[in-house]
Amino acid sequence: MFVKLRGASIPGIFARLRLSREEGFTLTELVFVVVIVCAFIALLTPFIRDIRNKARIIACRENLQEIGLGLKLYASEHRERFPAGLGELVEGSYIWSERCLDCPQSPHAGDAKDPDYHYVTGHTLASPSEIEIVFDKTENHKEGKYILYLSGDIKWLAGGVPK
Repeated sequence: MFVKLRGASIPGIFARLRLSREEGFTLTELVFVVVIVCAFIALLTPFIRDIRNKARIIACRENLQEIGLGLKLYASEHRERFPAGLGELVEGSYIWSERCLDCPQSPHAGDAKDPDYHYVTGHTLASPSEIEIVFDKTENHKEGKYILYLSGDIKWLAGGVPK
């Protein structure tokens, strides 16, 4: 004794709602999904590499900004003379960390004794503002280098032309 609803019995409705096969994925469906995910990862890999490279370049610029601020602070407390080396900025706490002396693109870790940046000594705050005071070592970046000028400006030098 079944109740009829528009030409179908209750057990017939439940029979249609049940899956015709066991729940889960077939091997073909699983392989198809894995192939699509792998293709998606392969397409994104170059973009992720470029983004990481840009982030390292930005971190290098921020390091030079911090060094520039530390140099100005040091000079303001030492008769407008800059330190003999960048390590003095770390020792006197003029920069927040020794990591500021490490360029993220460099193959080795720079520190107070061997920073990843060249420093030109013998200048004072009264020196001309267009003097290059700190700049990247050539092995840090393949495309060019950052230059910190005495004025505090930081410019990217690519192929011999500052940007």
